[in-house]
Amino acid sequence: MTAVAALISAALMLAACTDSVAQQASRSAATVKVMPQRIVPAPESLLAAAEPQANGIMWGLAGESTAGLFEFDSSSGHLAGSVSVSKAARSVAESSAGVIGLALGTGNSGALELRDGRTAKLLQTIPLPAPARQVVAGSDGTTFYVLTGWPTAASVTIVDSHSGKVHGSVPVPADTVSVAPDVQQASFYALERSGLVDEISISGGQVTGKFEVGDKGRSIALSPDGRTLYVLKGTGKVANVAVVDAGTESVRRVLPAPSDCLELLVSATGSQLYEVVGAPGYGNIQVFAV
Repeated sequence: MTAVAALISAALMLAACTDSVAQQASRSAATVKVMPQRIVPAPESLLAAAEPQANGIMWGLAGESTAGLFEFDSSSGHLAGSVSVSKAARSVAESSAGVIGLALGTGNSGALELRDGRTAKLLQTIPLPAPARQVVAGSDGTTFYVLTGWPTAASVTIVDSHSGKVHGSVPVPADTVSVAPDVQQASFYALERSGLVDEISISGGQVTGKFEVGDKGRSIALSPDGRTLYVLKGTGKVANVAVVDAGTESVRRVLPAPSDCLELLVSATGSQLYEVVGAPGYGNIQVFAV
């Protein structure tokens, strides 16, 4: 009996030690901080940015009382040039073919400006059915998807950047704040302010899926292979990024987001996540390995 008691005591002590080690490991894992690979200086009062191109150059939209497009190096932040644009500019994107889409929104109208990706010279202006909130480029290098909306209704307008023609409009929830087309451009993800993500068919406008990622959605981006969604959520001061498996619609992990993070961009290789930061008086882009 004495021997049995000793064995039981030893087993309990071992279990307690094992639990303690597991708890310590868990606490250690929880305290590991994910740091950006680099922080790139960007124009002050940054409002939005376009995806970096193959040569590393990207365009940023910035300004307070006035607005401008700024061309800078995505590695060093070196400013290459700038051009003044409308104060109504809200978002900017650049296609892989080198066309800039600049989305405009006032209190009662919206438009998409198409500009030359080398000089930012205005090529064409396309009227939109409502004030623009965001513009994103499709994977085909030709199509822009423009999120537009009134307080009680919103939609995504599909624009061909070669012809300047509108190829349709797809309704989305009124509180949609950001969209991301899939790689095949057969559907897109619409992020609502509530943190709900809707997958919507482009051809018919049907909602084919829904899932939640958390409260206060702000920006959504999709990896080039279509497998991973990145969702910025939270407030301007306290936010994070949910890394979501697009196939299972489940959150794999959570990345930090700095204060005043505005939007997310993914590099062409899919290996880096760009977190765009802007507020009056400063701007930068924080680059994370993913």
